[in-house]
Amino acid sequence: MAKRTTAQKICCVGFQKTGTTSLSSALMRLGYSVGQSWREVNAALDPHSEDAREVVAKTTIDILRDLDAIQDSPCAFLFEEFDREFPGSKFILTYRPVEDWLASYDRFFEEANNPLRTWMYGVETFVGNEDTYRKIYLEQNEKIRTYFADRPEDFLELDLSKGDGWYELVNFLGPDFLPGFPRENAGRTQKLAHQPFFVRLRRRLKNWVKRALGRTP
Repeated sequence: MAKRTTAQKICCVGFQKTGTTSLSSALMRLGYSVGQSWREVNAALDPHSEDAREVVAKTTIDILRDLDAIQDSPCAFLFEEFDREFPGSKFILTYRPVEDWLASYDRFFEEANNPLRTWMYGVETFVGNEDTYRKIYLEQNEKIRTYFADRPEDFLELDLSKGDGWYELVNFLGPDFLPGFPRENAGRTQKLAHQPFFVRLRRRLKNWVKRALGRTP
């Protein structure tokens, strides 16, 4: 398999409040640059304009060009644009049960929607429109699953509430998406306990990948 190029991205296409921040933290520990576009999108977007989707997509894609990965809104709605623009990329859907997601959303966000959330959900407020949010969340997640149904090498679904985490992520990314193993102080031996956390983590992850690939037919 060819090595990953800079045009290949990691696209975190889960809705906000599904573990996207935790996934971002994990990717950054692996050495990836991870970003968001919601601030820039909100500044540029009129959610009721005819070119709203074009503005959302272009703003987000332009930001992703200079990153390894992107997460948070509006990524759940741009998986097709990402796939066309960055062929060979990896897509990760973080998911949680819809009622849990609704409760978390209600606790976290202000009542009035900003331009991006208005565009995403088609309404100005969350309260009174819970059924609309529920429908969009379920339908959009299903669209993502259907789109990647025959591409398991490109798509991973994670439910962090069920314990998904490092093992699933690293086995999905595979050796071509993992950063190179460091060769520090190559002229002398260093005890593992004295090495930085990041080096120890890389060693564990590399061993996991080897074991997983050894079990693959």
